[in-house]
Amino acid sequence: MTNTVKKINMLDAVKLYFINYFNFTSRASRSEYWWAYLAYVIVAVVIMIAEGLAMGFDYAGSGVASNLFTFATLIGWLSLNARRLQDRGHTGWWQLAYLIPIIPLLYFVMLYAVTENESYMFALGLVLLLWIGILITFIVFLCLPPKEDENKWGRNPLLPDTGLNDRMSDQSL
Repeated sequence: MTNTVKKINMLDAVKLYFINYFNFTSRASRSEYWWAYLAYVIVAVVIMIAEGLAMGFDYAGSGVASNLFTFATLIGWLSLNARRLQDRGHTGWWQLAYLIPIIPLLYFVMLYAVTENESYMFALGLVLLLWIGILITFIVFLCLPPKEDENKWGRNPLLPDTGLNDRMSDQSL
């Protein structure tokens, strides 16, 4: 890409996260995604520390506040992941790949619980390796730059003529 790109900071990324909470159709830049992710991690750690101080550190991260925060941000993360994948040129529906290992995982857990046959535990390990492979693949997709300045989901969000200020002013909170 020979065009100059606009910069995005954490505050702008968080604003875009909430502005585009239900937007599954456009694109999100790497900086938008990773700044929003860093903000999420910081807030999650603060909530876990507060829960740990309030309820004891054995329950940190499993309290009401952590669960509410996770569920409140779930749709936003699905849309941000979809937009980031679309920036790369992949459809947001690829997120369903996370669900592929769930059925075999549950199947082998139940079989092992009923029969206690260790071969099912081995199969369970293979399914977990598959899931780890899917997670690594998605991390790579999320880290790679866009393939092109414009694709079927729109123009690169960091290019000068469709910059951050235009995107924020076109949409309302």
